[in-house]
Amino acid sequence: MKKEWFDQYWNDMEVPQEELNQAIKNGIRSGKRSKRKRKRLKSTTIITSAAASLILASGLFFSPVTEVLAKVPLLNLIYEDITTTVGSELFASNLVTELDEKATDNGVNITITSAYYDNNVLGFTFKVEGDQLSIKNMDKGNSSASGYGYYLFDGEEQNQLSGSGSGLKETDDGFIGAMEFYQPDQSIASDFTLPITFTSILGEKGTWRFDIPIEKRPAEKVMVEGETRTKDGSYSLIMNSITKGKATTILDYKTIRPKGGKDDHINIDVFDDDGNRLSKRNIGKTVSIEEKSGTIQVQEHSLFTSAIDANDDYLMIYPEVSRDEFDTIHAIQDTPFEVESSRFGYKIVVNKVLKQDQQFIIDYYIKNVDSESYKKDIFQNFADQIKLIRSEDVISNGDGQDQYEALKEDSLILGKKGKLINQEKLHFQSRFELDKPEKFTINDYSLMVPFGIFGMNDSIEMKPVKVDLPNH
Repeated sequence: MKKEWFDQYWNDMEVPQEELNQAIKNGIRSGKRSKRKRKRLKSTTIITSAAASLILASGLFFSPVTEVLAKVPLLNLIYEDITTTVGSELFASNLVTELDEKATDNGVNITITSAYYDNNVLGFTFKVEGDQLSIKNMDKGNSSASGYGYYLFDGEEQNQLSGSGSGLKETDDGFIGAMEFYQPDQSIASDFTLPITFTSILGEKGTWRFDIPIEKRPAEKVMVEGETRTKDGSYSLIMNSITKGKATTILDYKTIRPKGGKDDHINIDVFDDDGNRLSKRNIGKTVSIEEKSGTIQVQEHSLFTSAIDANDDYLMIYPEVSRDEFDTIHAIQDTPFEVESSRFGYKIVVNKVLKQDQQFIIDYYIKNVDSESYKKDIFQNFADQIKLIRSEDVISNGDGQDQYEALKEDSLILGKKGKLINQEKLHFQSRFELDKPEKFTINDYSLMVPFGIFGMNDSIEMKPVKVDLPNH
């Protein structure tokens, strides 16, 4: 079991978006240039298997796309309604490749209608036809949220590639959809094709295989300079390069953090010289990690789905550090007892533990946390995420990822919604539903306490850094 399994559980919970993200410190910056309206895929995020990560290497060039492409009614509809900002921007600039790749199975026809690539972002659009298909099937229990199932496979092995897919949209001539993937590590090969297989469409099972040709368009990489740090100097960011795509921008840089900060996240907000914010897509992708002189040095890579204007002279970068730590694991003892963060000094004082009918209840006070520094939802989130872990499954000397790798499906008992007893005293209860209360023994379990929630929401700002762009 990996940490992502647990993360997905919490990502599916209804938590106010405002509390999930750091407050935007630089919101009042008016744009001086009009920009095309930005869109997102109307879809759920997907983690897919992909051979793409095996064979992405270097360039592919097809014949130029002419203005005729922009006049194709079906593509106009797809790129107007359901693709991402990247796809829409490239389509508007005639930088997508029109395709007519077909596959048929069980009376269902799928046609790949276009594809595009920009700065390690690759995507395609498709249409689906079949007399038996109905959009109502998207609501069936065994149907995926998008209305279709698929995998990416090169014939040897499957690998993970992050991506997004639109839900199917019904038209007069069938259904249309779009998918987009991000390959952060390297460029695509000169003969690259995306090997995708659809396995279901609106509840209809089948096999529809494609090797989609993806045209690579050149991006301009420029070396830049710029450095900033926190007030105490414990964190710093050093710019290396900027890669300018047709609809995207990539920043490569190094961050230096203290030895305990390996899992910290350094978010960056980026603005052009007219005050326009670049849209973030994938921030702080780790390229490499090195321990050096008592610090952790991380090469990072961030993707923005905004292009830099050719007339821009500089970018302003606003970094912000969110500190994290793995959940503190502590055996359940005779009350009262304390559980303390090893990094931040936060702690809880457990006043009472109680097994009551089909519930196990932990009653506690949160200490060494400034109640004025956090909104109520942060405390509620903390109480919601306290967990029970079977003590025999605890890895005593491993790091956080080692612990998650060692978990079995029944190692954890996840809590119900935490209960606030007294906000002023930060008095809470966390409750756990027991599937087999007669077999539950308190001494067999330990607490997992997510003090990192407070660290992540007590961010540290770096000074903004101005990065001059090379003369044109």
